Amino acid sequence: MRWKEKLRYSRFFTLFNMTDDLARGRCVMLGASILENIIGWLTTGMFYTGFLMIYGIDIVNVGILSFIPFIASCFSIFSPSILERIARRRLVLALAKTAYFTLNIAGVTILPVLVTAPGPRIALFVLIILVANIINALFASGYTVWHVRFIPNSVRADFFGLQQILTSFLGIGVALISSIAADALAGSPHQNTILIALRYIAFVFALLDVLVLSLPKEYPYAKSAAHPRLRDIFVKPIGHRKFMYTMLIVFLITYFNNVPAASLNYYLLDSVGVSYTYIQVINMFWPVLLLVCMPATRRMIAQLGWFKTFAYSTLLLAPTYVLYAFVNAGNYLWLMSIVRLSQHTFGVAHSVSNANMVYINLPREDQTNYTAFHLLITNVAGLLGMATGTAFVAAFGQLHLSFFGFEMMHVQLLLLVQAVGFILTPLLLLSLLNKITPDDDA
Repeated sequence: MRWKEKLRYSRFFTLFNMTDDLARGRCVMLGASILENIIGWLTTGMFYTGFLMIYGIDIVNVGILSFIPFIASCFSIFSPSILERIARRRLVLALAKTAYFTLNIAGVTILPVLVTAPGPRIALFVLIILVANIINALFASGYTVWHVRFIPNSVRADFFGLQQILTSFLGIGVALISSIAADALAGSPHQNTILIALRYIAFVFALLDVLVLSLPKEYPYAKSAAHPRLRDIFVKPIGHRKFMYTMLIVFLITYFNNVPAASLNYYLLDSVGVSYTYIQVINMFWPVLLLVCMPATRRMIAQLGWFKTFAYSTLLLAPTYVLYAFVNAGNYLWLMSIVRLSQHTFGVAHSVSNANMVYINLPREDQTNYTAFHLLITNVAGLLGMATGTAFVAAFGQLHLSFFGFEMMHVQLLLLVQAVGFILTPLLLLSLLNKITPDDDA
């Protein structure tokens, strides 16, 4: 039949055909990405903020809890020293992932039921989230190094594109259904029950994710030295100039992206009054626009390269954050819709190129050191960004300014800072282009 022939020779079937170890590995990466996307939608963002608001946690404490994982990420410097000593990592990584999900999802969900005093509750929230994310920081880079073998450069752009389309459709679809249920019960005690139940459902998906991640073939890991050293996580990347320039760009874009992140959802739910369903309906356009814009993104990457694609798409996103700063309770239905749909459109090329940043100048040997360094860089940048935003909100909680007749609060000013960062970072990247172009051995 003709449709079977088309499927057999399609790019999707080439990537995910299950006929060899690399294709099977990509299928596992896709399945795990779908599961983790669903878990993320159910346990972070709006649902996580709403869950914390049930127990009376204010905007500043929500911000503090949001950047605890970034503090824990500093422990990723020990990751290569641990992982490079383990020849076969499958079981160790599975146990670590299980511990992380158990603490970060189940533990956080059960805690406020057992501890009702506000002070001890916040302290234990911090402790559980910190321990869970320390475990994740020590072992998460092991999956990156294990799975990078399944996505050689010749298939990477198509893989990331298809991965994001499929994971977004399924992840946001689950979140949309959950949002409709939560909003249908708005104002009743059952709304809180829905938000809590979603976390337990996410925990079931998390255990399935651990199982899926353990399935692919594990290849030997390339090394340049018999005994890994802690200092290698810094010495080796610092000695690789092009990789370090890449990490500078990653640091800056991650920092500016996180400046409003800790308080934005709280502002949208509490001050603007958006509903869960509205947010997820807007988010549902993301996979649609991924599908529509992906052919143009692939052509853009082929013609301009990864770095220019990243730079130009980031510059296009900058004005959308300026508009985002003017969203309020009276105009969000039309203005926020324009902003978010524009971000989805311009964000396709940005998201796909950003996903490849860690790989562009990644050397062949000792990759655990480089991926751990990348994880450290992104998490430190995220921590500093969220800490900056949270400190600003705490210091200027009553701030109200008027711009062109619009009243603006602290969170809205943070969106303007993000816009400035989305202009400065790509301009710096373009100025470094000759120094950052990949070597043939990357």
